[in-house]
Amino acid sequence: MLELNSSVPLYEQLMNAIRADIDQGIFKAGEKLPTEAELEEKYAVSRITVRRAIKELCDDDILIKKQGKGTFVQQNVSVIALAGNVGFHDFFESRGVKVRSELKEKRIIKAKKSIVEDLGIEADDDVLFLKRVLYANDVAKMIDLNYLPMKLYPGIYERIGQEFSLFRILKEAYGVESYQQYKVLKVCVADDDKAKALSVKEGSALFDMYKVSYMASGAPIHVSISYISGESANYVISGEENRQFYSGFNWKT
Repeated sequence: MLELNSSVPLYEQLMNAIRADIDQGIFKAGEKLPTEAELEEKYAVSRITVRRAIKELCDDDILIKKQGKGTFVQQNVSVIALAGNVGFHDFFESRGVKVRSELKEKRIIKAKKSIVEDLGIEADDDVLFLKRVLYANDVAKMIDLNYLPMKLYPGIYERIGQEFSLFRILKEAYGVESYQQYKVLKVCVADDDKAKALSVKEGSALFDMYKVSYMASGAPIHVSISYISGESANYVISGEENRQFYSGFNWKT
């Protein structure tokens, strides 16, 4: 329920509540939002408050009005905590989002020098290379490349199937959990292969994230490189992992 005595206006509280419902998968991308009357009843607010909140969320490109059809949740909007240590599957599934992965490549390689150094291994050590496309609610969200030192994870090649959570395999089979992560985020453009995998136009802006995960001891766990559509993700950078912040997602100048 919204707080009538709060210093935050009711329409802003309602906006935050609707955003939270979208993040948790109660209102899914592409789905029609309940009618104004239903929202009025659900949140115990006036019709004027509902209309103001919907207008603001439409202005922020979170909702979209379709003439004669109603108000819908914009497609491909995801909230991802950039500072967190939770895996892709756990992050989205905890918010009620259906997740799946599609394995594109699995092979044992000799990694290039920069990755060898970040993994803390020798140049001739075997590395398991994985390439996946990760989906949330059947929408391609991320191309994920992973590099894992074989000597740390005996038998891992055989454990990797078409559908899997790497975060869970490392935790359950090897007792390895990510304690800290080093991440570099930049922007690149989608080539033909990336555009097809993410269902975006060639040349579209992508987030390009390089990540090294570490155990509590400081030992590297694995290196990953992820490509995410710039239109499909809002990144939150916060020191408080369990708190959700929405302010500034769709700022306009």
